Parts: sequence; structure tokens; C-alpha cells
Amino acid sequence: MDLLSKLKAGKAATKTVTLNGVELGFTLLSENDYLEAGLAVLDFFKARKIDDVNMANAELFEGEKSTQLLLRALVVPGSTEPLADSPLALRKSLNREDKQWLIEQYLAFEKEYSPMAGFNMPEAEFTALLDTLKKTPETVNLSALNSAMLRRLITALAYLPGS
Repeated sequence: MDLLSKLKAGKAATKTVTLNGVELGFTLLSENDYLEAGLAVLDFFKARKIDDVNMANAELFEGEKSTQLLLRALVVPGSTEPLADSPLALRKSLNREDKQWLIEQYLAFEKEYSPMAGFNMPEAEFTALLDTLKKTPETVNLSALNSAMLRRLITALAYLPGS
């Protein structure tokens, strides 16, 4: 199996959650899914003759973006069949609290499968990284770390004894 096939296989992970007594499936989103969701939001805005995102409509943009992402992530449990066939169908099926809960569940699921999930790093490995950062900070490649790991490191450094 070549490397690209291995990457694609990693996207096959699924998870089932229960919302209001109904089982729903999640599949991991690819970078292309995120791109397509963003473009769909832009098309949604253009169809309504909204030419730019600004402070007045930013919340609408983010809300539709999360709907588009959920549309791509939600599947019939045990399959890859989309749960909803359109963003409108999904919007009509969810209230705000349920949508927010689903977003949180998806993000937790995605984090489980992230190869760079900062809080999943074994404690011994984190301690070694922190020690190296304290002793020789110029040798640590911080650009290779995700934001969760950077927050964890900053917090640990801020609460060092004697700080």
C-alpha cells in the first residue's frame, strides 16, 4: 500500500453517537471536505447576493460553515452514506443546541485521530519536550506542533516553579 492509500485509509474511521435517542455516524473529514464546505458557504452567500463577509454577517457565515461541515461528516451509522442530502434538510432537522453538541462530538472524534493531537502525547514525551525547550529552546521545532500542544507548553512554562 502506497503512502497516499494509507492516508486515505485513515479517513475511513467512523464513530457512532446518540442524539435524542437516535444513532448518528461520523466519518472523518478530509482537507478537500473542508475546502468544499467553505466554497459551498461562499456559493450560499452569493446566491443571496451577499458579496462580502463582515461583522454583521460573520455569525451567519460561521453557522452555515458548520452546517456544511456536519453535512459532510454525518453518515448513516455503519456506512459512508450521508445522513442528509442537503444543508437545508440538516438545518430543518437540528435545533441550535443539538447542532452545537454534534460539532463538539465531531471535533472530539477528529482529535482522537489527529496524528498531532497535543493532549494525546504521552506524559514522558511531553516532559522531555518541555525539558528540551527550557534548556535549549532553539533546538525545538515549534512550527511542527499544533495549537493544542503550543497552549499546553505555554501553560506549563508559565507555571514553572519560580515564575
